[in-house]
Amino acid sequence: MLKLLKTSALGLAVAAASMSATAGPVILGGDDLTDHGSRSAGGANLEGWLYIEKAVSNVLSGVTRAGAITTDIVALGSAANPAFIASNAGGAIGSAAQVLGKSVTYVDGAAAIDAFFVALAAGTINPGMLWMAGTGASNDLDSSEGLSLTANAAAINAFGVSGGGIMAHGSGVAAYGWLSALLPTITEVGQCDSDGATLTAAGQAAFPGLSNNDVNQNAGPCHSSFIGNFGGLQTLALDGQGRSYIIGGGAGTIIQCGQPGQPPCPPTGVPEPGSLPLVVLAAMGLALPGLRRLRGDKSAAKRA
Repeated sequence: MLKLLKTSALGLAVAAASMSATAGPVILGGDDLTDHGSRSAGGANLEGWLYIEKAVSNVLSGVTRAGAITTDIVALGSAANPAFIASNAGGAIGSAAQVLGKSVTYVDGAAAIDAFFVALAAGTINPGMLWMAGTGASNDLDSSEGLSLTANAAAINAFGVSGGGIMAHGSGVAAYGWLSALLPTITEVGQCDSDGATLTAAGQAAFPGLSNNDVNQNAGPCHSSFIGNFGGLQTLALDGQGRSYIIGGGAGTIIQCGQPGQPPCPPTGVPEPGSLPLVVLAAMGLALPGLRRLRGDKSAAKRA
């Protein structure tokens, strides 16, 4: 029995080490900088949109996902906005991607989000990163899309474990219900003040392209922060009152509870830790050729 326990512990340790070695970067903010930014006449991103450009560039640089990347960014919760209209989430990620020379697949609407995760599991699309549109701007997440993200929380986690990047904005259940499903020990609270916000040492190390002016009042306001046990996530930026308003980490960042060295999962609501290595192996073993562009329609711009 002792030998069996030692073997099981070794297996979990190996699985955890494998996850850390392959996992992609993560950046999660209690911001709506999609709403507080724009594009200059000369094509430069300004204020909050400049933060998105720099953060996306850093996330993509740390992606280790296997196979040919078929689209650099999947934008969950936004339709394309080719005119790059200010305060428009689709315009924000589109403008950032164009400046960086990256491709975007827009997945708009709850049904389209569900279909995307089916295609991801089937291997018909292989993005470099998932970008979640957040709340507070037009053309961003609505409540039904937030529910779809939460229902697919395990798939989001598996994508990150397999080396994909994850970036999100916003506040409330629509923005971060999926995070609570993966890491119930973390709580998002509606308190934030970007005036005087600063990057932490971990933030500077994980995302060297960012500066304090990219996350403080010069970029725009913030609306929520995070408290509790962050597990494998770190505080990347503090608001002016010392609250954790951007969290995540560079390549190797783990979100899921129940892993060795991570906070335990509550008795219900999250996968049993013993089943996670199978999820990890399945995520790492996917062959992901091809591309399917998934688009939904919205009859009107959405605001949280």
